[in-house]
Amino acid sequence: MKKHRLMVLLVIFLAFTSFFCFANESPIDESAVIKTGNLTLMQKKEIIIDREMLHITLDGDFTHVYGYYEIVNPGLEGKVTLGFPVDFLKDSEIYGIAWQKESFPYYQITDEKGKLEVKEYTDVKPQIVISDGRKRDVLRKWYVTEAKFPANSRKKLIVQYTVRNSLLDMDSVATFFPLYSDRLFTYCFIPAGGWGNDIIRNFKIVVDARKNIEEGAIIKSLSFPEFYGYGGLFIYEAEDFNLQDLYELKILYNNSANLLTEFVTAYQVKRDHIISLQSSPTLKDYTVSKLMDEDFNTAWVGGKEGNGGGEWVEVKLKDFCLQAVGIINGLPRNEHTYYSFNRIKRLKIEIEQDEFDFFEDRAKKRYIEEIVELEDKQFSDFNQMAFAPFLSIVADLGQSFNKTYRIRLSILEVYPGTNNQTAISELFLMGYKNDQVFK
Repeated sequence: MKKHRLMVLLVIFLAFTSFFCFANESPIDESAVIKTGNLTLMQKKEIIIDREMLHITLDGDFTHVYGYYEIVNPGLEGKVTLGFPVDFLKDSEIYGIAWQKESFPYYQITDEKGKLEVKEYTDVKPQIVISDGRKRDVLRKWYVTEAKFPANSRKKLIVQYTVRNSLLDMDSVATFFPLYSDRLFTYCFIPAGGWGNDIIRNFKIVVDARKNIEEGAIIKSLSFPEFYGYGGLFIYEAEDFNLQDLYELKILYNNSANLLTEFVTAYQVKRDHIISLQSSPTLKDYTVSKLMDEDFNTAWVGGKEGNGGGEWVEVKLKDFCLQAVGIINGLPRNEHTYYSFNRIKRLKIEIEQDEFDFFEDRAKKRYIEEIVELEDKQFSDFNQMAFAPFLSIVADLGQSFNKTYRIRLSILEVYPGTNNQTAISELFLMGYKNDQVFK
């Protein structure tokens, strides 16, 4: 979720509330949906699920569900009412229908003849669940349709929907970076709702997590037994599957690397805010222009061999509020280049900026100087869609609103590489445009 950058009045409000309140963390993003459920008979009838196949595709924060059912009516002709439940946080009634629709944007039920009419019904009494360590009121909404079954017939039904998985992202005035929670998709098989003896003769689940894994996600757990997987596909198959035996399918994954990468990229300084980019002498073909060229296969490399002491890079800015500084240390084009070049261990960062005094209603000059020690990250395959794990944070100014003029990084010590020359692949100056006019 985008951070909201507000004007001076809100800055004053944040300053006072953060001063007088002990808690400075707050939610910035949350899904309205807790879990979804299986296709259910809304009244007891002798109708049997002969075959069910669930195809579940993870897509960022969302899951796309495709449920295929072959249903047998061994008795007389009749109409049946079918539905599937979705559990919404009761808060979504307060915050509005738009939040519900954002969290559950698409659904439909079809049979052999096409799309069926779907009506929505909400249970009157809320349930109480524990979510993210808090008691939450949950309302169950049913998506219901009617289908006609001829006597001694077989019918095919398809349920499709998209749901935003459970999440709770947090923000704090103490740090520029948000904290992204794990994502959780929950599919509940109870209430099963009168499918004969609740036995599915042929049952299959396919979980497709390939897109998320490609974008840097980590699948932390699949709560079903006996999944087998390869290449981001996870498959479960069973005969005579009892809906009463396994209560829920839970898919827990962490997508923070991709989300943080998108966040860093969104707040990277734009070129029209850079007055100059300079450095100490460089190695040929590894000039200072490579430092902010958005290409991780290039790098700035200092021109002298040794421990990097005395080498520096400097950026001068205009109309920019700096909130964080980060670097991609070394040259992670491949394992060979990563360990060939020195990587920075200690550096000095200098920042010149305005600091607005709200009591005197004017800006004062502020100078920051810090010695920073960086972790020597082990090489792993570099994923440009999720480069955030490679990012070394040099400065985190929190959610400050100070116009910044100059940043200088001076190398003090390095982790030595085999060729004894120091590299920085990319420099990130994160913040936003400063359009405030101070007296």
